[in-house]
Amino acid sequence: MRLLIPALLFLAAPALAQDAAPAQSPAGQRLMAADTNKDGKWSKTEWLAAGRREMGFSLLDGDKDGFVTRAELAEGLKRMRAMGMAPPAE
Repeated sequence: MRLLIPALLFLAAPALAQDAAPAQSPAGQRLMAADTNKDGKWSKTEWLAAGRREMGFSLLDGDKDGFVTRAELAEGLKRMRAMGMAPPAE
């Protein structure tokens, strides 16, 4: 009996994790689709192929390594909202 509860929690963890995933906005879904090699970040090539502007990429690539990560995107959008350059957060 002692092993039954941990075993059930272990088996249920993937299902619980899926339910806990936040719903993405249409813009977020488009950005995820733009990550064509599914490495969790966007190269300038992927960014431009998705119809985004080069200037936006340059603004968001905080460490100037040639990629925009999710963290850089979130931070960049926060800065842009503060300057009135992006729509309010959903």
